[in-house]
Amino acid sequence: MTTAALRRMTPDSAVIAYVDYVTGLDNLITTIPGKVFRNNIQAFAKMSPLFALPTAVFGEENQYYGTFLPEIRTLIDAGASTFPRTTPSGCTSAFMTWLASTGRRDVIIGGISIDNCTLHTALDLLRAGYNVQVVADVSGSNSALAEATAIDRLRDAGAVVSGWLNTLTELGTDFAGPYGQGMMGIIQQHWPASTIGQVRDTTPDGHGMQLPTQG
Repeated sequence: MTTAALRRMTPDSAVIAYVDYVTGLDNLITTIPGKVFRNNIQAFAKMSPLFALPTAVFGEENQYYGTFLPEIRTLIDAGASTFPRTTPSGCTSAFMTWLASTGRRDVIIGGISIDNCTLHTALDLLRAGYNVQVVADVSGSNSALAEATAIDRLRDAGAVVSGWLNTLTELGTDFAGPYGQGMMGIIQQHWPASTIGQVRDTTPDGHGMQLPTQG
């Protein structure tokens, strides 16, 4: 094992963190088309319950930030830990205490935006010795240059930069395994919508990838 990119995160090793998914900020993202961005967030939000990951939600609701996106509100209502703050980084003492209490060293993180709050939080996690995977296509920015620069810095610092689909399948590993049905449900609902351009199904039956036959 020579690089961070080769290290596999698992449902038993990881926590998941959602950064500032509020209605007052999501419309500021322009590097990902709006419908694609919301589709990707919806898929990302479903990973928390599918893999039963300890879940942190950063942000707060007020006149400026608006309200949490519905899919994130669902996570909060289901018991996700919430962490308001006044700092760009989410690594407050309250969050770090919570993270230490999980006993886990891997953090999957995505949020608004990749060049500010998600970046600062990921860097502070790396400084504290945690393994970090940043999900880029659920984050985004209002500047392509700022986004690219943030991704470069994250990689230079030792973070893994991924997309929601490969994060999902890395955690689930096997479509014939215990997470197979859940993974396939997310893929069937969200993967085609996250593809820019025309998609043509060339599988033999015209119904896309199917779950393996259970023996």
